[in-house]
Amino acid sequence: MTDVPESGTMNVTSRRNLALVLAGVGAFLLTLIPLTRLYVYGQLLKAPLEQQSMTRSVAESATYLDPATMRPAVGELVQTRWLIGDVLAGDDDRAVWGESISMATRDGERLDYHERRLAFDRRTGAIVNCCGEYLDENTSIEQSGQAFRWPFNAQRRDYTLFDLRLRQPVTAAFDGVERVRGVETYRYVQRTPRRLVPGETAPLPRHLMGLPGKGDVGLGRYAEIRRTYWVEPVSGQPIKTLDEVEETLVTADGRGRLTALEAAFRTTETDVVAALNTAAAYRRWILLLGTVAPVGGGALGAGCVVTAIWLMRRRSPAAQDEEQVPGDQLADAR
Repeated sequence: MTDVPESGTMNVTSRRNLALVLAGVGAFLLTLIPLTRLYVYGQLLKAPLEQQSMTRSVAESATYLDPATMRPAVGELVQTRWLIGDVLAGDDDRAVWGESISMATRDGERLDYHERRLAFDRRTGAIVNCCGEYLDENTSIEQSGQAFRWPFNAQRRDYTLFDLRLRQPVTAAFDGVERVRGVETYRYVQRTPRRLVPGETAPLPRHLMGLPGKGDVGLGRYAEIRRTYWVEPVSGQPIKTLDEVEETLVTADGRGRLTALEAAFRTTETDVVAALNTAAAYRRWILLLGTVAPVGGGALGAGCVVTAIWLMRRRSPAAQDEEQVPGDQLADAR
């Protein structure tokens, strides 16, 4: 008879110890949820400091001014874009990347080139003027808007971008939802009416502009742009672009006109697939840190706490046996 109370005492002690362990585990998991959601989520979901990538856009049957003849020609043009990160110039909050864009014929004859360096917020993608930025060797141009990407969890609203050709901020208006290779994307469109392109334009012979007389004539370059972006909204990753541009050379009096460029550049399918893979990697992290870890950890933590409470409130088997034995039987047993 003396062994029963000792066994009951051992069970109570074991349950109490197990309950304390479960309560500690549950409290730890419930404390980890906001840490994962607020801190780890924010630390991991950033644009990288290191970046080395090249993408291409192709315009078929484009009209352009042939540098050899200075007359309009028709052919395929390729626009190549390089992005290179300056790791040492970046930090926890900002990244510093260099971008260069070259437009050339299929034979490799360069028609246009732009280069810039800038810093941007690694979470929002917004330009930060801080770190020796420049555009085409001009350090006095202050760039603003989104740089290279949209923010994580992009919204169905308009965003400001910086146009390299026009050297000024422009608006990319939200234009709808569209699937690209089965992935939902937000479509944003930049519609820029005819504007004077900053910078000097080399004069051309009058006869090339359809004007009488000899000698050269001064020109202004005007551009009309419609640029469409397809952005995976969760990651903020641009998936592809359609860059439709028309450039015209115009004399000061407006009598002479010549088409310098009329093209529609589309991102190659290879680069579209690569961008989708990048977006998918970000989405997996966002799902894990934003949903799976908090929900799963919360459910497990709550389960541990509830189990601990149940074990603490549960009576020992000996006490339960005493409750189940009638009083007269206890008296007889004595």
